Amino acid sequence: MGDGTEQNPYTREDLLRLIEENGDKAEGLDLSGKWFKEGIDLRGLHLDNIILRYANLPKANFQEVSLSGANLQQADLTGANLQEADLMKANLQEAGLINANLRKASLVAANFQKATLFFVDLQQANLIGAKLQGIVLAGEEISSEIEIEHVDWGNYVLGNERSDLILVAQAVYRRLKQWYTNVGMYDVAGKFFYREMESKRKAHSWKKEPASKLSSWVMRLLCGYGERPFRVVGFATLAIVILAFIYFFTGSAWEWPAFWNSLYFSAVSFTALGYGSWVETTNGWIRGLGAFEAFIGVFSMALFLVTFTRKMTR
Repeated sequence: MGDGTEQNPYTREDLLRLIEENGDKAEGLDLSGKWFKEGIDLRGLHLDNIILRYANLPKANFQEVSLSGANLQQADLTGANLQEADLMKANLQEAGLINANLRKASLVAANFQKATLFFVDLQQANLIGAKLQGIVLAGEEISSEIEIEHVDWGNYVLGNERSDLILVAQAVYRRLKQWYTNVGMYDVAGKFFYREMESKRKAHSWKKEPASKLSSWVMRLLCGYGERPFRVVGFATLAIVILAFIYFFTGSAWEWPAFWNSLYFSAVSFTALGYGSWVETTNGWIRGLGAFEAFIGVFSMALFLVTFTRKMTR
């Protein structure tokens, strides 16, 4: 008879005995942190609402088992067979599912937040409403046969972005971007393109690749890699105001009416509309700064049009 320790793990017979002692039901049975025999065969059991937090279930066979509402938070399910299992509304937060088989499993509204799903078979699994925020994927799991159209990605940031998996993150985001592009969900594809660029930026080193790192930062701040067109508007507004203050504080009259003239000068310089009669009261270097601002303005407006059009015409 097992006692659920690493040295004396539970067997199928032990679990059946515990269920019987719990009123012939698994609901509410708390086996948190317990160890189960490697490869334990649990087929045919109804384990709805069982509590298996931190449990160790390597290579366990849950094929066609009902685990609806079960709490498997941080459980070790490495190599487990969950084919056609019912995991509706189950809590698998931070669970380890490396090499697990989830083919045809019902994962409706299941919580997989921060779970590790390396090399998991998700073919034909029902993932409607499943919470996948922060999960760790290898990328090979994402194929055209997986239905991830209605999953909840939260803020679209996967656990792959930690330093030791940052290069894997790029490939995973690229696959997700392609999957959503193929099904016509361009907004979601854009979210994963943004994360792909973010992981690429994080992978660059200031020491080894300063130019690439700097260009990534600039594109992130200016337009969010083309996915945040209104960041360009914010940059334009900030540039106009900052340069207006420069014109104001270098002028001869520090009065608020003069500031509005400076703001006007900055705006018409930025938009390259021309200075009108006001240009005659400026000195040479201010004219040069105004010309430089015009260059920034033309670039910013072109960047906004490109990013905005790209977003609207997908």
